[in-house]
Amino acid sequence: MNSQSRNLPTRISLLELAQSGKDHPAWEELLDYYRPFIRRILIHLKVSVSDVDDVCQLTLVRLWKDLVNYEHQPKRARFRSWLSHLIHSTAVDWHRQQRRNREAMDADSPEVSEMLIEESTLEQQIEEEWRDHIIGLALERLKTIFSGNAVDVFVRSVEGDSAAKISADLNMSEESVYVLKHRVKKRLVREAYELRRELEFPDK
Repeated sequence: MNSQSRNLPTRISLLELAQSGKDHPAWEELLDYYRPFIRRILIHLKVSVSDVDDVCQLTLVRLWKDLVNYEHQPKRARFRSWLSHLIHSTAVDWHRQQRRNREAMDADSPEVSEMLIEESTLEQQIEEEWRDHIIGLALERLKTIFSGNAVDVFVRSVEGDSAAKISADLNMSEESVYVLKHRVKKRLVREAYELRRELEFPDK
């Protein structure tokens, strides 16, 4: 993709393309991006690791069915608020079904109630997780763009390693450490911006 097309303000996101129809090819690409994010949220909702893939699949099926009817109104409700409710309700429905299957607890069991209460703070959790998810995706892209130790230098510096330590460990000058860190950071901001354009509804 050339730089001119990257700067078009009217570029259609993958989310918008996927919303245009359940059979749109953008769906598969979109799900590949959202699947690991949804899994992380489900784990925060106390879905067991052994069950998280099944519940994630149920969530993605609901997303596939419901996204077509989602009306984007950024001034009233953000998409991730809607997604937060969808993930939470799917997790709670699954948990209740598990209780019924085992006939051990009713729908008002403490564990289910705890999940229901947690929805009030889930939206903030989703925003934080989404930011981290976008950064993680952007870093993966950078590994295909930069050669050598560039991305490693940046990650280690963010994690708190000094330029002197990185320089000694990787056998490069401290000046090179600073240069690589700056280059990777600049490109990371750009890639994160591009990912948001691809995976979010634009503010209208």
